[in-house]
Amino acid sequence: MIEIQPVTLREAQFLIGMSEKDINRAIDRGEVEKISEPEEDMPVHGVGKGRRRVRKIGLSELLFLALEKQMHADLTPTGRRKLYQAFKKNEAKARTVSFGPFKANITEIQRNFLSKYKKLLDAKKNILKEDGADPVIKGTGISAYRVAALAQGQTIKEIKADYPTLTEEQIESAIAYTEAYPKPGRPYPVRSFRRAAGALAEMGIFDAIETGAESAKE
Repeated sequence: MIEIQPVTLREAQFLIGMSEKDINRAIDRGEVEKISEPEEDMPVHGVGKGRRRVRKIGLSELLFLALEKQMHADLTPTGRRKLYQAFKKNEAKARTVSFGPFKANITEIQRNFLSKYKKLLDAKKNILKEDGADPVIKGTGISAYRVAALAQGQTIKEIKADYPTLTEEQIESAIAYTEAYPKPGRPYPVRSFRRAAGALAEMGIFDAIETGAESAKE
């Protein structure tokens, strides 16, 4: 059984598909409790690293927010408070959560959450982050962000052809890591140079350039 540890709000965004901004709002409105705000070394724009307070939430909060996101339009503020207390009372372990006449099966939410949590753990295990550099896939030196960018325009099979040493698990970890910890600044291209050049060749771009060059000589 995997022990679920408190997660940062950015990690929570990856796990339940709710924006970090909306999770922060839920905390600020008192709809859910934050587990802790420990000081951690975090990147600070323009000055390297510094000490920053980091909000984290636990399993009950994560599952509540995942269900509340689905039922938001059907719940009153009082209903949301009662639903959250029901999650806290059950410690998020029961298959159903209820208060008054309301009862909801949360098995699918738990299953989806656990699947994403495992992906996050695998990503942390397979990706190496060093200060001042792109996170890389362990044992390869290949940027996780670069591989994840390719996944937006290429299939896993095509990425493996471009990087024969990578396994499917490593590629999936790079994708999950990038979702949980997005790349700051300019994104990488969604196609490898080889494939982009191949596409241009198929369009006859290079032939046209060559023909133009020959015409210029004449």
